[in-house]
Amino acid sequence: MSDDYPKLKTFSNKRFSDVISEGFSLFGKNWLTLIVPLGLFFIVSLIIKNLLVVDLEWQVLTMTPAIEAIILKDPSSMTPGDINLMFEYLVITFSSLFLNDFITTIFNVVAMCLVSNYLYNKFIGNETKLIFELKNALNGRMLLVFLLLGVGISVGMILLFIPSIILFGFYIFYIFTYHSDDSEHPIKDARDMARGAFWKIIGIFIINFLIIFVCDSVYHLIIDNFLTPGYNSSWYNPSTRNYGAIIVYDLISNIVRFLFTPLFICLLTSLYVYLKMRNEQYLKYKTSYQKTPQSYETPRNKITSGSGMYCPFCGKFMKVKIDFCPHCGEKLNFEI
Repeated sequence: MSDDYPKLKTFSNKRFSDVISEGFSLFGKNWLTLIVPLGLFFIVSLIIKNLLVVDLEWQVLTMTPAIEAIILKDPSSMTPGDINLMFEYLVITFSSLFLNDFITTIFNVVAMCLVSNYLYNKFIGNETKLIFELKNALNGRMLLVFLLLGVGISVGMILLFIPSIILFGFYIFYIFTYHSDDSEHPIKDARDMARGAFWKIIGIFIINFLIIFVCDSVYHLIIDNFLTPGYNSSWYNPSTRNYGAIIVYDLISNIVRFLFTPLFICLLTSLYVYLKMRNEQYLKYKTSYQKTPQSYETPRNKITSGSGMYCPFCGKFMKVKIDFCPHCGEKLNFEI
């Protein structure tokens, strides 16, 4: 076995739990640095969405008592006016939720783009500075990331989330490749990187969601006793509107999400580096392997001492060429 195999095995033998562990380590080491730009984007998105949906929220508040009365009615006694009111209520509520998700998603995507290369270089041990990476990330190609992931995922939520899940699972690494020096076709490279790792990407999203959900639930169990009495629906009334109180109340309610803002991009960086190194090692092995002619025997035939191959993922030797490595389970596909 060549000298390259120990390095290959170091990266390729990582379990998903190792990737997650390294992502948490990256989060812990860089939280203080990342919370400033990512937290700023979080606060700006919170301010903008509250400014945009305040009228919709007020309409929902004023219509809620009438809707509750309609729900308690006998369905057979409902009038066309009741049905129209319920339909209008659903449209307004959906519009409010969509605007909230739209603004949050767009700001999240842009914020992750700004720090993705910084985290990548930090992870692999390269010298880098956040200010330099922020300036480097601000280029015209970010507009495509904004449209594909920001707008695309937000609009996809309207169609039962399925388009959003597909875009997220297939192209989320575009936030890394769009300004990578070694990526000539960033969209294609992002898709190639995610190929075969769809459930790992979704798994990282679920882990991030569950951690924030649990911590947020515990936080609200403690804080709601003090926070709820301070809430006043008159803040939304056009005649007594108080934008400052609305924004501060929303920020306090979402303080856990604010503190965990850098977690997802750190976990995603760990997975991206793992997949990138594995793919590079596989291609390196494939190139060197194709330059060295070897013969193979079918599993049914007798194996000669000169036949066989090494798995490009785990480095284990196999006496025959087969579709899947019996040691690590990776698909052995040489047609790329």
